[in-house]
Order: sequence, then C-alpha cells, then structure tokens
Amino acid sequence: MKINKIRIFEDALNQFELLQISDKPKKNLRLLDKLRKERLKGINFDSYDVVFIQHHLGPFVARICSMYEDGLNPERSWFIDIPYSTHSKVIEFLQAEGCPKKNFLSRFNNPLANYSDAQKYRVQEMMELLMNRDTSRQLLVVDDGAYFLRYLNDLKNYSPEKLKSFKNVRVVEQTTRGHRYIFNHALELIKLLNISVVTIARCRTKVEFEGPFIGAAVSRAVKQRLEKMPLASMKKIAIIGFGPVGKATLKEILRKNISASIDIIDIDSEARELAASFHSKCRGLTQLDERVQYELVVGCTGYNSFQLNQRRLLADQAILASGSSAAIEFNRAGFIDLAEKFPDDEIEILEKEETIQKGIHADIKLQQEGGKIFSFLNAGFPVNFDGKLECLPEFIIQATHGLLYYAGVQAIQQQYPGVNTVEPEIDQWLLENAIKELQQHVNI
Repeated sequence: MKINKIRIFEDALNQFELLQISDKPKKNLRLLDKLRKERLKGINFDSYDVVFIQHHLGPFVARICSMYEDGLNPERSWFIDIPYSTHSKVIEFLQAEGCPKKNFLSRFNNPLANYSDAQKYRVQEMMELLMNRDTSRQLLVVDDGAYFLRYLNDLKNYSPEKLKSFKNVRVVEQTTRGHRYIFNHALELIKLLNISVVTIARCRTKVEFEGPFIGAAVSRAVKQRLEKMPLASMKKIAIIGFGPVGKATLKEILRKNISASIDIIDIDSEARELAASFHSKCRGLTQLDERVQYELVVGCTGYNSFQLNQRRLLADQAILASGSSAAIEFNRAGFIDLAEKFPDDEIEILEKEETIQKGIHADIKLQQEGGKIFSFLNAGFPVNFDGKLECLPEFIIQATHGLLYYAGVQAIQQQYPGVNTVEPEIDQWLLENAIKELQQHVNI
C-alpha cells in the first residue's frame, strides 16, 4: 500500500502537542540502528579524534553511543556545547560512558552576555587544547554553525603558523547558517587546508521532514510562553522568513483560529505569493510594514532580520521570538550593547539582575524611548530550545541524527577535499524510513 505522506504529516502536526517527549537520554535510536545495519557495515572510527560542536540534547546521546560501538574511543571525543540547548543529564550520561570531564567546557549561562563572542572564545579554548593532540590521528569535527571554520579563518589572520595542526580535517555541518558561511567565507580556507566537508543543511530529510516539525515546536513554544498575551488576543503578527520553519510556524499559528492579520516577510517573490495564498489573514511583504505596530514577531531566516531602528514598529508589550539557530535573528547583542553603553538614553534593560539570575533561558525585557516595553523570548535564542531534554520526540528528530551520522562516515571516506552534501540515495532512504517510523506513532 502506497504511503500517503501528506496525510501522515498532517496527522502528526495535528497531534503534535500530544506527542510524548522522553525525559531520559537513551542509547539507541531505531532509525539510526537500521541505517547502520543496512547501509553502513564495517564502519570504524577508531583512528579518529572527534569534536562535537552540537546541541547537548537527549537523542545526541544515542548518536555518540553508536559511534562508540563503531570504534570511537570516549577519551578521544571532545564536546563544545551549544549553551542554550545544553542539558545536564546529557553531560552526566556521557561522562558515565567514559568521556573525561576535561573534554567538556564549563557551562555558559549568562543571558545578557555577548553570546557570539563567548561561543567564539569557547571554541578557541577547546581547539588550542587539541593543537597538542597526537596529529597522527585524524580529526573529525561535527559542527552546528561553522564555528570550527570561523575559528580557522581567525587563526589564519592572527597566527597562520598554527593552521598546520588542522590540515586534512574532516567536517560535518548541520545548519543553514553554517552552510551559508562555508560558501560565502570558507571555500579558500577549505582548499588551502585540504579539508573535506559534508553539509546536511540542504538535504531533503532535513528540509522536508525536520523543517515542519521545527516550525511546530517553535509555534508550541511561543504559545506556551505567552501566558499573559495569548495568541487569540493579538491583532498583528509578523513572520520573517518563509522557508520550511516559517511555513510550519504560520500553519501552526493559523491552527489556533486567531483573529490577527499576519504579515509574511520574505525577499523571494514566490514565497510572498505562496504566503498570501495560505489564508485571507495573510499577506506577503518584502519588509515590515512601517504603518503597523506588531504584537508578535517570529524570525525564521537565520540572518539578522530585525534592525535596531525597527523597534519603533513594535506595539507596547510586544514579543520577539526566534525560530532560527544561534542568536543572530533579532540582533539581541546590538540591543543589549545599546542598553549597556547608554543606560539612560534610548533603551533600557528592565529587571537586569533578576534576568541574569534566571539564566540563559530568561526572557529579556527592554523599555525603549516613549515607554513602550518589548521582550526577547528565551533571551533571544530559539524558543523551541527551552531547557528541556528535547524539543521534538525522538522518533522525529532521529532522522536528523541519521543524517549527521552518515555525513560523518561520508566525510572520513571522501577521497578529495571540498564541500559535498549527503549522497542523494541515502538522503532518500532516510526520508522514506523516517516517514514510515512517523506513521507508526500517529493515528491515521
């Protein structure tokens, strides 16, 4: 019987808020085990050191344990966490598996600190330790935002003699943001150092399968955080970026039967036309409407999509919610720097000490000239990463972990340096099997 993919997705999204998310890390993911058994026989990571610049969430454990089963030595794995998604249970689990404490960085938990600079220095700290490693062992870096390649570009400028420690490195890149950085800023570096890169950002499994559920998770997180301003009371909403996450976010918001009109902001004309066709409440624009006071703005571009001077377009008590990776969507650093440098001028951080004490998932409340208040949900970080062990059920996110695992294998087997994506045959296999797994968890 032919699988009705659209029906399965619709049912899964309709039931999304009822889907169970585990609160304990597990050593196995069914789809990953099937991938290893059927498509990856004879893989061995025993000659590799591996650096994971990754979200430390529950299903990450199963991917690491699979690599350990396939030869990776726990003492030869190093961890640079993504601070806003780090869960202590994951670190505790990995250390119990034999990963030395020295192979982990100290936690970063300040919601008002400059995140980009802090993460840059954390990567530098770990890489300088790895310069002293046994260079007869090859290095694989599994990255989330091209942090490693950014570090190498900096190293090329201030200490080029150290670059020799990172020749012939293999890299896996997970995010669209990292993918963009590679093609805009790192191709020369990749050629110079003979680096082999496999990026999964454009894979069908990630775009078509993961994307809609990330959008659902973003929408659910926004709904859960808006206890004092429920979606049903809003009159004007903007979604910036109409890629997979933006589309899914819009669908989830429309499911709430809201009365608000929704502006979809995208530079692509086809995306704007598609947005306008979704519902009579929607219109596609190239930029935020200067005549409007928005009560909710959801950013889904992976770029800096909201400028400092656009704060005048926010209604009093407006909410800014990020649905993309890292902290660049709303230029939170720019807002905070402006408030810190000129405390009595244009903008002010409210309840500053209390916000710091709450940690990296605190909402940041600011007051601008004229007295209007607006807030960054979840400190301006992606709202779906809210401190829980995972934001998606493992039977959904396991598809992405399958992609990452295979990308690592492909990277170490690549005979020539350069940038590639996951082999289409494997991407298709993962997509089809992920849908079959999903079908078993929804009532259709």
